[in-house]
Amino acid sequence: MKRQFLVFADKMFARSEGFIHQSYKAFDQLQPVFIGSELRSEAPAGTKAIALNPLHGLLGETGFKQFGLVSAKLKARLLAEKPALIHAHFGKSAAYALPLSRALGVPLVVTYHGGDATKTANTRNSALRVYNRRRAQLWRDAALIVPVSEFIRDELAKAGCPADKMTVNYNGADPGRFAPGDKTKLILFAGRWVEKKGIDTLVSALIAVREQLTGWRVRLVGDGPLKPQLETQLKAAGLEVELPGWVAPEDMPRHFAEAMIVCVPSRRAATGDAEGLPTVCIEAMLSGCAIAATRHAGIPECVKDGVTGLLVGERDHAALGERLVRMTGDVQATLAMGAAGRELALKDFNLERQSASLQDVLLGVAKKS
Repeated sequence: MKRQFLVFADKMFARSEGFIHQSYKAFDQLQPVFIGSELRSEAPAGTKAIALNPLHGLLGETGFKQFGLVSAKLKARLLAEKPALIHAHFGKSAAYALPLSRALGVPLVVTYHGGDATKTANTRNSALRVYNRRRAQLWRDAALIVPVSEFIRDELAKAGCPADKMTVNYNGADPGRFAPGDKTKLILFAGRWVEKKGIDTLVSALIAVREQLTGWRVRLVGDGPLKPQLETQLKAAGLEVELPGWVAPEDMPRHFAEAMIVCVPSRRAATGDAEGLPTVCIEAMLSGCAIAATRHAGIPECVKDGVTGLLVGERDHAALGERLVRMTGDVQATLAMGAAGRELALKDFNLERQSASLQDVLLGVAKKS
């Protein structure tokens, strides 16, 4: 029988965070019970979730988050699950979970995904923000810190997180969902239209080399605050692209299956926000896509320059455009990079393997029954 553990994600099942519940796919010894302040969408079938807000005491959510007050009702409800540990996703949720870990007498494990380790707002000293106030104590008291890439491990170490407390566990994607299809001359971007994703760099690159992309389609999936100005820029340049808007995660595999090239031009934002290891890279590689990306965050740990894709510096639209011309000009070489990427992803970023690895990590610190 599986032992239960608590998964703290403050906004449970947010659409952009499907990677959280998917990370437990291969668990055969531990069973997650999700806890958080609210449900952002319906819990997946067969998943147990507990909303914490109805269980707080007189000061409610504020008392719990700001002052670490754990009501007798909340403590009793969670102890009824007989949890072996708490696994918190993102530093902010971990800061909220720290008093719970103490109250329940169970170990706390924290996974850092990206901006929670790199944003200036999270790395500076501040008495006003719960995470910043508790950050040093969190790193002392947590049983284990799990960065999703070596890059995030290094960022945390620079900020003072003890190196001996950290174990990297890469993200994974499901090869049962992402597989090569009938490849067409399609260049694909999928992500939020925000600074960190580098969509403006890609648009500038595409405009610069548009006359050399004859016969290729460009599809820019997603939405966000940069979209209106970039659409105007594309129209002014006379560059026709497909703009399907936001696409549900369950519909993304068909886009990757069709694409020959996927662009991931991410960069560190002015706020310090950075990627951990973008899942889009793994999903694209499993789909047999060659990757045109930046040397940003954990991307080079996944995309091997000249083997599974081509890498350029952050914000370098001229270099990105040149790489796209090179890739579109030699279809066979691009297809070969896509095939190599799939092999690498099956070996090192397979969801089944990474999920099993995560379970081993959690079992290593779980409270003994």
